[in-house]
Amino acid sequence: MTQDLPVLPLGLADFEDLREKQAVYVDKTKYIADLEKAGKFVFCARPRRFGKSLTVNTLDAFFSGRKDLFQGLAVEKDMCSPNFAVSPVIRLDMSAVVGNDSKENLQDEIMDLLGIVAKRHQVSLRGANSANAFSRLIRDVHEASGQKAVLLLDEYDAPVINLVGRDKLAFDKNLLADTRIVMQDFYTRIKAEEQHIKFAFITGVTKFSRMGVFSRLNNLRDISLFSDFSAFMGYTHEELKANFAHFITHTALEFKTSEEVLINKIKDYYDGFSFDGKNEVYNPFSVISFFAEKEFGNFWMESGSNTVVRKFLRDKALTVDQFQGQKMKYSRARAPGEIDATSPAGFLYQSGYLTLRAKVEGAYLLDYPNTEVREAISTLFMENFTSDWEGIDESGRELGYRLASGDIAGMVNVLFKLLAGIHYRDHLEANRVPLVRSLKKIIRRISGGDGLEPSDESKAAKLAEKLQKEKGESYYRSMLQTCLWMAGAKVTPEKPENRGRLDLEVVCGSMTYVLELKITKNAKSAARAARAGLDQIHLRGYGGASETPVLVSLAIGNEERNIVGCIFERNGRETSLMINAGTCVTSPPSSGDGLG
Repeated sequence: MTQDLPVLPLGLADFEDLREKQAVYVDKTKYIADLEKAGKFVFCARPRRFGKSLTVNTLDAFFSGRKDLFQGLAVEKDMCSPNFAVSPVIRLDMSAVVGNDSKENLQDEIMDLLGIVAKRHQVSLRGANSANAFSRLIRDVHEASGQKAVLLLDEYDAPVINLVGRDKLAFDKNLLADTRIVMQDFYTRIKAEEQHIKFAFITGVTKFSRMGVFSRLNNLRDISLFSDFSAFMGYTHEELKANFAHFITHTALEFKTSEEVLINKIKDYYDGFSFDGKNEVYNPFSVISFFAEKEFGNFWMESGSNTVVRKFLRDKALTVDQFQGQKMKYSRARAPGEIDATSPAGFLYQSGYLTLRAKVEGAYLLDYPNTEVREAISTLFMENFTSDWEGIDESGRELGYRLASGDIAGMVNVLFKLLAGIHYRDHLEANRVPLVRSLKKIIRRISGGDGLEPSDESKAAKLAEKLQKEKGESYYRSMLQTCLWMAGAKVTPEKPENRGRLDLEVVCGSMTYVLELKITKNAKSAARAARAGLDQIHLRGYGGASETPVLVSLAIGNEERNIVGCIFERNGRETSLMINAGTCVTSPPSSGDGLG
């Protein structure tokens, strides 16, 4: 049956190559006419691996008049119109500029790109530097062909992103400044040569104000957040089902599941990117990779370097759960700022790890798009904190298996090992810094800003103790949520129910878990703390909305900085787990742990 399947466009960013091989092509050509109507100069930002290069390549073929490649596509009728005219195309892929370790090398690499275009149009490349050569190339192409040029700029921001993504030792602020100056001078020539340009389309990951494109092109139309173009790149749910129907049927048979179940899981893993806060699309690279490998994986993360994101999470002391539901103003979503100086939310939004959700009071709510991205960001986060860096992926897979199979003891074992791998300095930093900051606020509130009297010291001590406990619960809840996300589980932290907020609701496969955390001094009080957690679940009726939830109470010891006790209840049967200093083991089978 595999031989009957169409060709998957994996690794095919060349439109001509894709069409000649008769690979699956999700027809987006209906947007071409809309692009020209949007304005003379159009910009669209999308995360990496979202089809920007294929889009630019398709536009190149369209304006070059390659009618043979568009047979059966939406835009074919436009190309057959008597009003259609072939235009000379200047297409530049700025992601090819990778050797910019000096201003001179940057100029040389851009000149090489311009030289390729000049040869294509049989004109000479002339100019003292890349900016001058760019200006003259646009004019010469117009003059040689008698037609104004179409300018297609792919990954305009790549030269800057390549620099920001370097490790700390290789990062050079002076070189970054030089790169911005060169690129600003280069891109401002678009405005200067406007009379020789018929249409220009520019793509990138984000909108950099210090690159000359947005500051000088005052008539540039940014369609990045337009609802009419929300599905311009990426696959809608309907497009997935229509264009990959054969693959869905074949894969469902291999997985021994129904097509409906498979589609829902694909949606959970790879859908959820939104560029208007309303309509959602799938990551195309991940969908194609899934059908090629028949495996749910983090294809998007694995397709590029994540050094800059991992380093950012580390340096900013962030937690992965703090951005869910955070607001981002509309103006900030349109222009998040320079990637090396923006806010954490702005950085992760530009990087594609956060996406837009519903619009509320002039702002968007942020969230991680899907399971793939939650797994990816959680893995990067844990790689920063654990000593067993190489074992993270395996731990995530094992934890996912234990959760889906209902092996609670196995789940606790993996969580125990992951927490044990966190360096003690990271525990101290996570707890100490926010505590000091909060204590200063408390002291000012109690004393009116004049410091504490001796008689108030006991009040401060009690407040500090309470705050430490609350911070501890928040910290460990965040760490456990990160681990569970890494395993591919759906996690709802502090889920509101009618009688309170449960710490974590976890859904993995057909299993639903209600997790309550209790912080205790050490292992000596573990049993009491774990019992208190399970009693609280019953007292407040947590998990009542689920059919057969597994109730799990975890006790965390401040001294041990790990799980010291666990009681879980499944189908009305309780089981206590024995936790040793070096490992986690279940009670003897005679206790009736009820594991599936």
